[in-house]
Amino acid sequence: MPQWTYICDAADLPPGAVLRVRIADGWYAACNRGGTFHVVDNRCPHADGSLARGRVEGNCLICPVHGWPWDLRTGLTDPSLPHMRLRFFRCEARDGRLYADVTQPILPEDVTLPGFAP
Repeated sequence: MPQWTYICDAADLPPGAVLRVRIADGWYAACNRGGTFHVVDNRCPHADGSLARGRVEGNCLICPVHGWPWDLRTGLTDPSLPHMRLRFFRCEARDGRLYADVTQPILPEDVTLPGFAP
């Protein structure tokens, strides 16, 4: 059963924005990809950088440490590196407010590699 936590008002996370949020004992990056909201683990799978300090460009969340682009549809930075993938969490906007459930990771919206598990 989802455990929804209020993150922010949706208007406070405009397209292209990234916000660092604390939920329970963890840190997460909430971002807006052209009107689609995502919540991912704040730690970059490559170098542990804070993804919330990055930026959204097109379909990607750009890590501020090395500039690696993480695709917000697949979670990948490079299809040849399937072991490095963003961890996504359920989020939704209701009545102008954004909520997240971080109890367990979910599959990204476009899983292209067989055998992927979050």
